[in-house]
Amino acid sequence: MKGREVGYVLLALIILGVAGVIVKLVTTGNNDQTLTGLLPLHSDVIDEVTIRTTEFGPDSTEGTAKLSRLGEDWSIKTEAGSQIAFQPYLDRMWEMISRFDGAQLISTNPNSHKKMLIDDRAGIEVIFMLGASVQEKFTIGSGWSSDIRHCFIRRAGNDYVYTVPCQYENIFNPSSNGWRNPVIVSIAREEINLVTIRYPKQNNEFFSIDLNGQTNGVWTPFLVLTEGNEYANPYTADTLLRAVNGLVASGFASKEEIDAINFDIPDASILIKTREGSQIPTQRVLFVKNSDGTYYVKNTNKADVFKLEADVIETFVLPLDSYIFPEETLP
Repeated sequence: MKGREVGYVLLALIILGVAGVIVKLVTTGNNDQTLTGLLPLHSDVIDEVTIRTTEFGPDSTEGTAKLSRLGEDWSIKTEAGSQIAFQPYLDRMWEMISRFDGAQLISTNPNSHKKMLIDDRAGIEVIFMLGASVQEKFTIGSGWSSDIRHCFIRRAGNDYVYTVPCQYENIFNPSSNGWRNPVIVSIAREEINLVTIRYPKQNNEFFSIDLNGQTNGVWTPFLVLTEGNEYANPYTADTLLRAVNGLVASGFASKEEIDAINFDIPDASILIKTREGSQIPTQRVLFVKNSDGTYYVKNTNKADVFKLEADVIETFVLPLDSYIFPEETLP
């Protein structure tokens, strides 16, 4: 079948699908094709948001995240205590909630709930509290696809399912750790004076990289060694630069894990020395390798202990040889 013919077939299927939804709505006698009549769901109105997976039941605390407002701040209760929720995740959630009013009706048949992963065993329940009263309650479908990028929502006490565009997965994350700040370190290049990589378990070997070097106006990183400066490998230096610009964890260590970690003698560390007069303090990041192929990571300026995959860390926590510019390519 030719490409144009395939296109016609796909277009016909899409038209039939839309027509099927319209016919279904007409035959059920429902003329209200959008979600309306919601109580206010703004961040400055709601006092608490509980997000939980429905599979554990309403009385379970497993798979539950509880966001609470205090003034203008929102906090999340975690194993490590109450912490300020990560603002980008909050912004993403509230932007999504603003789309609920006016969401498009897609199904009136409760038999389709299981297929949409929005039934009592597969969905994510989101409860909005105003004081001691429930303002609104929804079930969110737990099946998100990067191909469709839509979410299904169902208001409590109603079989109607609506759809809204959602660009990201886990907007309503039922894990409390999913609302913590995952940024290990984030320092812009212009704020950095020098980065030192050290290996305490390897005779405390270390070397430094100047990430602000220039040659004829072109960014040129330099290795700063005891015997003098030399050109650094720009590829590994660029990976290091991107890491200190924004290193994001994939998870957090549990209390039991933290108690067993020895950061006194880590496998490696990087010291990011900021320029004189910078408002950003110098930061040291410690790395301890775990047996499961991940690293425990600790920024000594922060209370959290993060987790990150080895294949991320080992792109920039590298021996000196990896930072030496190959002689055959020296300018």
